[in-house]
Amino acid sequence: MSTITYKFQVTIPKKVREKHHIEEGYLTFIEENDRIYIGKSTEV
Repeated sequence: MSTITYKFQVTIPKKVREKHHIEEGYLTFIEENDRIYIGKSTEV
């Protein structure tokens, strides 16, 4: 779980970042069936 700040920023929990090898960079957001999926972007 994470909190959205007043600037709409979200912190990805450390355990999730480590498990999925997420580093500084870009993420992609996919909307599907009233859900939002977040993934590592392959674009720069």
